[in-house]
Amino acid sequence: MGAGVLDGNFAHVSGTFDLDRKKGTIDYVTPVKVAVQSEDFEDEGIELIGLDGADQQIFDKKVNPQRNSCAPHAQSGTFDEYVPVSPQLRRIKLMIKGVEAAQFARGASVPSGTVAMGGPNPGSPNRFTLDAAHTLAPSPGVTYTVQAKAEHEPNWQTIAVGLPIPSTDIDMNQFPGAKSVSVRVLQSDGFSESKVFEDKKTF
Repeated sequence: MGAGVLDGNFAHVSGTFDLDRKKGTIDYVTPVKVAVQSEDFEDEGIELIGLDGADQQIFDKKVNPQRNSCAPHAQSGTFDEYVPVSPQLRRIKLMIKGVEAAQFARGASVPSGTVAMGGPNPGSPNRFTLDAAHTLAPSPGVTYTVQAKAEHEPNWQTIAVGLPIPSTDIDMNQFPGAKSVSVRVLQSDGFSESKVFEDKKTF
């Protein structure tokens, strides 16, 4: 199977389809900087349509269906597609044979200052908690990624992804010999990602 690679601002959209029932789901929407476009395409009437705030169409992307190799002609399956992202993009509709099956709306931004570094866990001194403010509730379309890196390390390690609120435990055993660890939180609205927290823990 051939494929082309593109650089830019994209969203990786994953979901399911059922051609007989004209139903489907959008399960995950994640901002990415690299898109893979398949050169082996099968048009089954499945589309992802991007709309702005006034419901004007921005793009119409044909979806390449994926099926189990044991049932190559099945009427249901999954899809993974990359769609272009612009500041005007507000929502994506999944269309199956002209019928709207699902949609995803850009998540509303959440104010910064809602995350704090906690102390060591009483029963596990090598673990500490990243805490979300008690007033922060899950918001539709918004997820969080937590990353950490030891002192002098150039690359961030992803600790948790797809969190509805930015709260998770961080295990210092992942960074043997480190005297300090930097932690950051990235907030995603499905189409873009921004840093909402960064701090350093010294031991």
